[in-house]
Amino acid sequence: MSSLGEAIRLEVKKNQGNFTLDCELDISDGITAIFGPSGSGKTTLLDCIAGFLTPDEGSISKFERTIFSSDQSIDIPPDKRGIGYVVQNSALFPHLTVKENINYGFSLTPKRNRKYSLEKVMEILDISYLSERETGNLSGGERQRVALARSLAAFPDILLLDEPLASLDAPFRGVILQKLREIFSELHIPMLYVSHSISEVMALAHRVAVLSNGKVIATGNVGILLRDSNAKQVADFASFENLLQGTTGSVGSYGQKFISIGNIRLILPDGRSDKGETDEILVSIRASDIILTKVRPVGLSARNVVAARVKEIHPTDTSLLVECDIGDSIYVEITNHAQDELNIGPGTEVFLIIKASSIVVLDN
Repeated sequence: MSSLGEAIRLEVKKNQGNFTLDCELDISDGITAIFGPSGSGKTTLLDCIAGFLTPDEGSISKFERTIFSSDQSIDIPPDKRGIGYVVQNSALFPHLTVKENINYGFSLTPKRNRKYSLEKVMEILDISYLSERETGNLSGGERQRVALARSLAAFPDILLLDEPLASLDAPFRGVILQKLREIFSELHIPMLYVSHSISEVMALAHRVAVLSNGKVIATGNVGILLRDSNAKQVADFASFENLLQGTTGSVGSYGQKFISIGNIRLILPDGRSDKGETDEILVSIRASDIILTKVRPVGLSARNVVAARVKEIHPTDTSLLVECDIGDSIYVEITNHAQDELNIGPGTEVFLIIKASSIVVLDN
């Protein structure tokens, strides 16, 4: 359906006590992040699109079909909008098995409207082995994959995701991010992904809309989170993570695991990955855990010293994020004082020191 026009076009106003959502937004194909701090209106916006909240005024269209209009008295019920919605607590039916949960939406869809098989959904999300299990016996990551499968089994035109990683531990976060990429690659369903994590948004989304106090203050590709002055005002850079995808391998007589990312190879911490050779994995490295130097260091216990080139320097409220090229972009946090001493800029050749213990494997 993506060729028929914008996935979502909306202009709505919704008053909730002392808060007002006053939002105008066009959302095209691909994965679009709705980014902003807590209380900025992200969930309210999704609830209006899904039909769980009725705007006080305005209009919402999906692929050029009006699903809400205050002027025309149109308000299509949520179950008729063709929109999937996954929230952070997964909200599965507790009295049904995994397969029964997933089959719920599938069985309500006429055969002529089924675009893919139930088996395809379960294969993409790697949950076939859970089919007969009760939902109360699932881990957090398994619950979110089942919730995704249940939404997909109803064949939505658009998928809304309200902070689906917020309640998950680090390894499960990586699994869900990987699966969201696969869903888009395999099924080509546009997604709206709500998050207040700049790292998640930059790792997953194609575009971003930044919300603050109920209003859209910036839109564009995810790079605006580092470059747009309005977007940077609401972004939290304090715990910025590099979320990097690569291919595993092993080296040396002890079979030390590594990940190849772009032009480099990083040794992984011992025993942190059960992936086989040439598997795709996702890792997290905090920008503050990387040391940057202009001279190749020697005699270090750190397992990873890699050459890089500075692409750009992004000021934040308290520090600088140095964007470095390693065949992919990796960000290093340095202080303003460090920059005064290093005097680096775009094109500067540098070396990055990354301890293996600072690399977190996210999809173990």
